[in-house]
Amino acid sequence: MTSPTGALNADERLVQPEFTGTAAEYFRIWIVNLFFTLATLGIYSAWAKVRKRRYFYGSTRLDGDSFDYFASPKAILNGRIIAVAIFAIYALAGELYPHSRYAFWAAGVLAFPWLVVRALAFNSRNSAYRGLRFNFEATTKQAARVYIGMLAVVVLTAGLAFPWFMARQKAFVVSQHAFGTSRFECELPAQRFYGIYIRATLLLLAFTVPGVALIAYLTFKQYDGSVSLPESFAWLAWLLPVLPVYIGYAISYAYVQARSANLLWSKVHGPGLRFACTLSARKLTRLYFGNVIAVACSAGLLIPWAVIRTLRYRLANFSMIVAGSPVHHMNPSLAPVGASSQELGDFFNVDVGV
Repeated sequence: MTSPTGALNADERLVQPEFTGTAAEYFRIWIVNLFFTLATLGIYSAWAKVRKRRYFYGSTRLDGDSFDYFASPKAILNGRIIAVAIFAIYALAGELYPHSRYAFWAAGVLAFPWLVVRALAFNSRNSAYRGLRFNFEATTKQAARVYIGMLAVVVLTAGLAFPWFMARQKAFVVSQHAFGTSRFECELPAQRFYGIYIRATLLLLAFTVPGVALIAYLTFKQYDGSVSLPESFAWLAWLLPVLPVYIGYAISYAYVQARSANLLWSKVHGPGLRFACTLSARKLTRLYFGNVIAVACSAGLLIPWAVIRTLRYRLANFSMIVAGSPVHHMNPSLAPVGASSQELGDFFNVDVGV
């Protein structure tokens, strides 16, 4: 991977983030958050979320200064209450009137662009660096063209347009963000994303095809009685063939994550700023496997260690390149945004970031 320092101009300097947090510190925050969330039947989770983010923001330093997070736990709790209420209405109406689910799905699709805009605006406007808040400036109409119009193309092409959609979606999210009044810009070549996803698919098939073939072979052999495992080891007949499928998925996922992040940040720039990312697909794969094994063997107690380890690696391979002394101005017109849209996305496990 080429170092970003090799492409610096005479008036540019390289700024790399520094993460000062430790696994031990985050473990104390994580275990307290977990205890009080369980003890309060989930009510404390809003405070837990804010406490976690403030720790990560405050422990991340860029050019000598750390980030700030200003979200109110009460606003997040109100958003979660609304999300739970909507889900409860959906579940109850679905049981009483099964066909009503189609109306909820249609309403969800139509409301999704608005939810995306509100969720990203909430996160950005509650994040700050050197006293300047970030902002997300897209309109619902612009989001609808991406998340409804472009997704419709993906459906009509039976998924063949998915890499094109991912390139457009990531470019849309980044280019609609601003630091103060300074907008970021990003244009991603869709053909590069096709290359990434094609290679990832080939990696997945290289592991999946032998696994599926082995499953079919063992199923046939067990059916005709030529292979018979003791009852206590019968689970191996399914675990061993499925294992390559999961390994292949993890490798292809890490490859997409590394290559798409590197490509994305190489195309992001703003007034006096540009960025670089040098993640290694192999190192990210090893990191993911190590995290899964450590968390499984520790019954989940090493989750904080895995989180810190992953974040530290990502930040170590991220750079900001500053030209001269850029000046960024505060945006005085930022209105507060409710947290209900963000919590709805979290509740239904919808990721709209990059």
